Amino acid sequence: MKRFGFRPRKNEIMRKDSGQTVAFAGLFLIIFLVVLMTALLQMQMLRASSGITEDALAASGLASALIDIRIYGTTHEIQITNPEQAYARYCHALKENLGLNELWECQNHDLIAGRVEVSAYIIYNVLDDVVDVWERRGEAVRTYTASVGTVTTPEGQMVERTGVYSEITYPVEGAFGFSFEAKKGKLVEVEGIP
Repeated sequence: MKRFGFRPRKNEIMRKDSGQTVAFAGLFLIIFLVVLMTALLQMQMLRASSGITEDALAASGLASALIDIRIYGTTHEIQITNPEQAYARYCHALKENLGLNELWECQNHDLIAGRVEVSAYIIYNVLDDVVDVWERRGEAVRTYTASVGTVTTPEGQMVERTGVYSEITYPVEGAFGFSFEAKKGKLVEVEGIP
């Protein structure tokens, strides 16, 4: 007895398999594009955050570079003679420039996702061939003297003029809830009028 029924041909089976392959490849491509676009958007946000924090560090460093006007007026030498006052002014300016609250947290969590820490604040007073360094890391303060050409910032930049280096660390939240700690440092040199 003959059976009548539908039996798929090889061509039809291959078309179903190739259709499933195309659907899988299309889905994979869509997922890949979504991940790629998210990564590119995240990189752009990090660049913007980096630029904003660098500008805030530069402005805060300049605000804290309180030179002694009497010394400058008589000898034309630029000296920051009150480091504790300079540090207090730096902290105030940094809070204003980054929009930080009393807990040192940013109101804009897209920019900074948590508490900002000042990890280093260093004053370099350059006089002739000598560099007097006042360094604060957390609550620890140390001072030392070295010769010009031997002192570099923590980022490796040579110190040639009186200036202020500051460094902050802060959490940044990435895509998919991934977060990491970012670090940004900036040297601001003070130059006199020739």
